[in-house]
Amino acid sequence: MVGVDFSPAALAWNQANNMAQSPLNVADVRQLPFPDDSFDLVLCLEVLEHLPDSLLGLRELLRVSQDYVLISVPHEPFFRGVNFLRGKHLRALGNDPEHLHNYTGRAFRRLVAHQANLVWHGYSFPWQIALIRKTG
Repeated sequence: MVGVDFSPAALAWNQANNMAQSPLNVADVRQLPFPDDSFDLVLCLEVLEHLPDSLLGLRELLRVSQDYVLISVPHEPFFRGVNFLRGKHLRALGNDPEHLHNYTGRAFRRLVAHQANLVWHGYSFPWQIALIRKTG
């Protein structure tokens, strides 16, 4: 198992709190420092909605995966609604200012299915999760 985060501070916190005994890397999901087909399974949780080009990140995840990628993103408009109800980002009607994309179930399934085989798509409120498999 290998951990990756864009934030050195997040990785330092992880190390200081003994959260992982595996190698940790500061890297950008759009350009991962691993060869093609490096991992049996790649997990990407709560990242794609932050990227200017989610497709670029998704393609990079598929590149380093031998077979499967498991991805989660907020399920909109529910995620935004929960934020609003708990008083977060009220001026933006609950929309997180760091989220560059807001994926409905249909939009998220379309994004991943155009790049890989959609094995499973489901929900864990207020998120949605997809398991995809590389094609060819």
